[in-house]
Amino acid sequence: MVSTSNDGIMTEYLVKYGAIRLSAKDRPSELLETLYMTDCYRAGKDLKAARSEYDTAVWNDVPPSQINARLDDLSRFMATLARDRANTWGVQI
Repeated sequence: MVSTSNDGIMTEYLVKYGAIRLSAKDRPSELLETLYMTDCYRAGKDLKAARSEYDTAVWNDVPPSQINARLDDLSRFMATLARDRANTWGVQI
C-alpha cells in the first residue's frame, strides 16, 4: 500500500475488501483489519497512523455477534463506497 491520504488508503482497503470477498479461502485477519480501518475512516481518524498502530488485539474483547453485525455494516458501507468511487471516476458498474 502506497497511498498516504485517507481517501487513497480507503480506496486500497476497498480493493482489498473486494479481493477478500472474491477469494476462495478464508481471510479473517485481513477482513478484521479492513473492518478496523473502515471504522477509523468513518470516525475521521488518520488512516496512516491507524494502519501503523493496528493490532489484532483490538478484537480480543469484542463478542462474535457484534463482529458479525459490524461485518454486515461493513458490507453495506463498502458497496456504497464502491458506487461513490465509480461515480467519481466515471466508471459504469
